[in-house]
Amino acid sequence: MTFSYCNTPSSLDLALIEESTQILLNEYSKQNEHAQNLCVHVTFTPSGNTLKVSKKGEQCTITCHEPAHYFRCLNHLIHHLDEDFDFEETGFFEKNGFMLDCSRNAVSTIDTVKKLIRIMAKLGLNQLLLYTEDTYEVPGLPYFGTYRGRYSQEEIRQLDDYAYQFGIELVPCIQTLAHLRNALKWPMGQELKDSADILLVGSEKVYDFIRQLLTSVKNCFRSENVHIGMDEAVMLGLGNYLHQNGYKKSSELLLEHTDRVLEICRELNLKPMMWSDMFISSNADEWYYNIDENTDTTNWTKPADDLALVYWDYYNTDRSVYRKMLRVHHEIAKKTVFAGGIWNWNGIAPNYGRAINCTIPALLECQAQNVQEVFATGWMDNGAETPIDAIYPGLVAFATLCFHSDLDENVLKQNFTDCVDAKWEDFELLDRFDSLFQGDGNNISADNPSKYLLYQDAMLGMFDYHIQGVDTKSYYKDLADKLDKCVEENTCYKTLFNFYKYFALVLSEKADLGIHLKEAYDKKDLSTLEELNTKVIPNILENLQLMHQFREELWMKDAKPFGYELMDIKLGGVSARLKACQRRIASYLSKEVDKLEELEQERLPYWTVENKYPHDMKIELRENIWSRKKLSVAVIWSIPFKRF
Repeated sequence: MTFSYCNTPSSLDLALIEESTQILLNEYSKQNEHAQNLCVHVTFTPSGNTLKVSKKGEQCTITCHEPAHYFRCLNHLIHHLDEDFDFEETGFFEKNGFMLDCSRNAVSTIDTVKKLIRIMAKLGLNQLLLYTEDTYEVPGLPYFGTYRGRYSQEEIRQLDDYAYQFGIELVPCIQTLAHLRNALKWPMGQELKDSADILLVGSEKVYDFIRQLLTSVKNCFRSENVHIGMDEAVMLGLGNYLHQNGYKKSSELLLEHTDRVLEICRELNLKPMMWSDMFISSNADEWYYNIDENTDTTNWTKPADDLALVYWDYYNTDRSVYRKMLRVHHEIAKKTVFAGGIWNWNGIAPNYGRAINCTIPALLECQAQNVQEVFATGWMDNGAETPIDAIYPGLVAFATLCFHSDLDENVLKQNFTDCVDAKWEDFELLDRFDSLFQGDGNNISADNPSKYLLYQDAMLGMFDYHIQGVDTKSYYKDLADKLDKCVEENTCYKTLFNFYKYFALVLSEKADLGIHLKEAYDKKDLSTLEELNTKVIPNILENLQLMHQFREELWMKDAKPFGYELMDIKLGGVSARLKACQRRIASYLSKEVDKLEELEQERLPYWTVENKYPHDMKIELRENIWSRKKLSVAVIWSIPFKRF
């Protein structure tokens, strides 16, 4: 296969394009003999958003505007070498990308990020946002990111170079107000913080600190763009600031702080963007998405013209919400960026159904309102329980909608196979872990039974009430059998599918273990208790050990070792408690104790329900385990807003 290039963009060296082209060609092992004689003529247009690739015999032409689109076309060609075709797409956005979370314990290795970059290139994505709260090196701040696996400046430069050669802009995403708990917990943070994770607005030492942060990323990234965070500072001004200065509206503090950070950005020739929730909520006296449809923004406090607002929304399936929120953003900000979510943070397994059903209306509305910059987020909440490879279905769906006005199932599956080298149907099985109560429907309610049924103590059965009458054993055993086939059919993802296979096997026996224990105990059925203790629990422990083993293997391949200790403790805790359960039951069976108080406790509903067993599929019974936490956060939000 030979290539000729015309009008190569000055922004990218031709030698780099040729090198990246060869890298992608080498990744595809199924090239046939016809490819050897293929002549590919590539023309870069000075403007436009149209991508074209055509093949007739041994002649092929690719026409596009930018390198990212060229690599998307190239990938399509590579996977259709046996046919003649004319292929054309429209790129709806100037910038489309992905934000990789490297702050929730898992800091992806250089090789992992490089693999992600190659997949993004195949998808035609041109921006990778690296979310690092304190996981990047800052000269002069040895405690910043210590024991957290932070990237060195040299590592960031290496990633920046690699992304650049594929036409992808690597953008630093840092925090300059909140979400800095891990940095501020050290001695250096004592005089910098308002509360545990929020900086002290107005302190000159704080702005010296922020200047150090911004200078560090300025020296490592080519991009002039920087994401300065500033989201979810719900306790702004209510900690040390309150004691030192008295009460001040959070909207005023936000504007004061933002102006100071913008001054530093201007000094360093950086173009900042920030999450918009604090601006919206502080102006509206309402939680972010709850603002009225007819909200008047005339008298709102507005950001400076050179500050872009990032509207983040991972939750809504109703297009009208996006229409409302984008209107408000356009009214108060000169530039609006949209951030969606791919729902790899729901628990231990991803939630593709919700990701796709939220992404479709979001990106369609972005297309309609001419939003030019969009990206998907891949958060690693709760300690990066979900392996990084699980992001790919959500990422491919997001990327596909950057070039299509609808999400054709066949196109989606083909894009996934061509870019990820795996079957969509195999990865789709991961969506079933938390669809226990959903039947064939999508898990829009973001239920996560696989998580709480794994972690719950079998002797206490905190969630047993809600799975009465639910055949968890058959459900998860069937899933395990299907995943077992995936292990053999996905060489590149064998460890991933092994992890999830054993996860399903654990759940097939552990999910309802508490119910069986209590039933046998209540009936004084000692033989069943004996069988559960000597056969069922040992089998769970064996599968759990293998699950634990594969999770460690995945982590050490995908991320730096820092942070895995939390996953180790979580899974090790499940094992420890099962062994403790064995000892307790054995003591009862041997008459060392005359009762097991844990099993005498009545199993009450964890969530409020109107109808008792049998399970009636009410939303209350499908509630996410973390919803109470979310509710408490919403309450905290409401307190200061009412005081404006």
